[in-house]
Amino acid sequence: MPVKVKLGSKDRTLLSRLLRWTLLAFLFCVIIFAIVFGAYYHHYQQVVDDRLANGPLFASVSQIYAAPQEIRPGQRLTAASIAASLRRAGYNAQPQLGSFQLRGDTILIKPGPQSYHSTDGASINTTNGSVQSITAENGVALKSYQLEPQLITALSEDKGRSKRRLVAYKDIPPHMVQAVIAIEDHRFFEHGGINYVRTIKCGVQDVFSGKRECGGSTVTQQLARGFFLTPEKKIKRKLQEIMITFQLESRFNKEQIFEMYANQIPMGQRGSFAVAGFGEAAQAYFGKNLSQLDTAECALLAGIIQRPSYFNPYKHMDRAMARRNLVLDQMAETNAISPAEAERAKAEPIRLAPPNVDASEAPYFVDLVHEQNRAARRRLRNRPRLAPHLHFA
Repeated sequence: MPVKVKLGSKDRTLLSRLLRWTLLAFLFCVIIFAIVFGAYYHHYQQVVDDRLANGPLFASVSQIYAAPQEIRPGQRLTAASIAASLRRAGYNAQPQLGSFQLRGDTILIKPGPQSYHSTDGASINTTNGSVQSITAENGVALKSYQLEPQLITALSEDKGRSKRRLVAYKDIPPHMVQAVIAIEDHRFFEHGGINYVRTIKCGVQDVFSGKRECGGSTVTQQLARGFFLTPEKKIKRKLQEIMITFQLESRFNKEQIFEMYANQIPMGQRGSFAVAGFGEAAQAYFGKNLSQLDTAECALLAGIIQRPSYFNPYKHMDRAMARRNLVLDQMAETNAISPAEAERAKAEPIRLAPPNVDASEAPYFVDLVHEQNRAARRRLRNRPRLAPHLHFA
């Protein structure tokens, strides 16, 4: 049997007042939040403005090359070995640098506009493992020909001992982008910089666990932290990170943000130098240009991002392998690759580059060159007209 409750006029007045005061309190909180948010937004807008006004986001990079290899008739070389040397120098992977065509025992070389040499090409013919002849593009026989010099190292002109090879978004392999998005930020191209559901979930998890281990940061948040903040895990720093994230998302498109992330993200240590960005990581771990990496290699680099030292494949191969395979599974789950492609990539062994100049005693020599470069740059800035012919790549 339904029961009707009749409120007296006093009860209705009390309820009306309670609702009114609740609404006023809510509006007051909204106004206070808007004022505080606006103040912080304006403050960090100025922080980002000041940072951008100081010049390029990345310090200049000085590239140190080995002496170019000179080819002469009679040398014990094959066309395939010459092709391998050019491939290591970046030919074919970077058309602006140069390209080559291998036709049996003959190799056709064509330097690009960004080559260390002139753009004059040549044809080198070999027989039985020996160079027989070298012919210029105009048909003239040459006594010698210099190959593109090998890049030994690329030093970032910042205060730390870091190495970085800057890459543009268009030069990043699609599978590299897909691997990072799959493991670090599924909705990067969809959200406005903050994944609110993931952030709240991680906040609740950290509260109940008493630890601050849940990684709820998006790619843009990681970029904001790397450029402007310290890695300490505090609530204040997290709020600062969010405010800077809003600024970055309002100023740059997603491709620009990912490009900055790809050049900034710490990727571990090689010898006495810190590896910064995917371009340097590709060379440090695989001895390749970033554009030459296959799906499995892209997945390994994406997996290292979370904890570079812990997943260092040189020291912890099993961990790195398991992490790489997890990334490949995530790529299949996000439809970046098919399950069959993921299984084929997981079956690949991890082929690391052998130790090189970065991991030997040579970095102390590189330090000397680094310091000389920095001193030369300072002199050029102070007297730009006295040495206009000097150029640092």
